[in-house]
Amino acid sequence: MRPAALTIIAASMLLAAESVPAANQVVGAAPKGDATAVAVRIIKRQFPRCQRVSAAARNPNDGSIRAKCDGTDYVVLTVFNASIAKTREVALECSAAKSLFNVSC
Repeated sequence: MRPAALTIIAASMLLAAESVPAANQVVGAAPKGDATAVAVRIIKRQFPRCQRVSAAARNPNDGSIRAKCDGTDYVVLTVFNASIAKTREVALECSAAKSLFNVSC
């Protein structure tokens, strides 16, 4: 299985753990703060093998963060689950973000 496919499966499991329809999940801006610090915290929590986060920058249009870790492109954002009124901080490889939420890097 390709790494991107594994990322999509892992992200789907993370979001499906709350058993809610995708329609009840809203993608939002990354948490406030320095883009690099936020990206490091969230990417390393979800992808512990990440050694070095670089080139983190906040997208002025949607507030998400685009970052690179060890040559892989990520997007950092939040996902709000309206059914349980809970927001999750999420880092996804760009291919998974596009597939799951139609968010481009």
